[in-house]
Amino acid sequence: MFIGVRKDGGSMRKYILIMLLLGVCFNGLYASELEREMTFKEGVSAYVTEDYSNAIEIFHGLIEEGLISWELYYNLGNTYYRQGELGNAIRYWEKARIIAPEQEDIIYNLAIAEQRLIDKVVLPDVFPLFKWYNELKLRINLSHLVFYIGLLLFISLLLVSYNIYRKRRYDKKMLKSSIVALCILFSTILIFASIGIDASVSRKDLNHAIILDNTVNIYSEPDEDSQVLFVLHEGSKVKINKKIENIWMNISYFDDKIGWIKTVSIGGIEE
Repeated sequence: MFIGVRKDGGSMRKYILIMLLLGVCFNGLYASELEREMTFKEGVSAYVTEDYSNAIEIFHGLIEEGLISWELYYNLGNTYYRQGELGNAIRYWEKARIIAPEQEDIIYNLAIAEQRLIDKVVLPDVFPLFKWYNELKLRINLSHLVFYIGLLLFISLLLVSYNIYRKRRYDKKMLKSSIVALCILFSTILIFASIGIDASVSRKDLNHAIILDNTVNIYSEPDEDSQVLFVLHEGSKVKINKKIENIWMNISYFDDKIGWIKTVSIGGIEE
């Protein structure tokens, strides 16, 4: 009997020790999260008081610690914009839009910034359906899409099951209506799922960057003595094709203009 009590006591002590260790870990995590939240508020406070240099330093410090959120990128973009750095402002708003593509504030700020760009390409009018599709791809969030698809499927199955249970028998008319409704539902789901996957793949596969310098030359070769093909200005968005030792990058501007640029002149979006 005494030995049994000692064993139970040992197990209880181990249990208490584990719970204490878990408590310490959770308290440490909570304290770290609280500290980062306070630091973020300090950055916002510096922004409000127009101490932009300090705000930028605080926000970048949080990024280096791994605190990634659309709110952080959005506020950092706002700070750069107030400091007159259009390229960095657009860069971090674009980063914020990758995380939260449906946020109206981000979309609005990018639209305002676009009006200040020097490099503007007038594209031909797009068929309304294709225009709607491209806008939807920018706004769609794949995780939200999966949730709503699952919810629609669940609701549709509940309705069909209820109708069958209520009738207690197979009503041909009811069954036919249910099948038609399910076909329409599944077709809609497939369309939106394909849009969501297409948007997700596009964001993942394409590596874009923003011009940070006021004016940059785009060369025919990764050499400053080579021919200058064209010039780009601060804030322009380009697609990165390949890199050479993190010194030169081959970029595309609206696909028809391709050349080489020094890496220090641009800032990546998806990095």
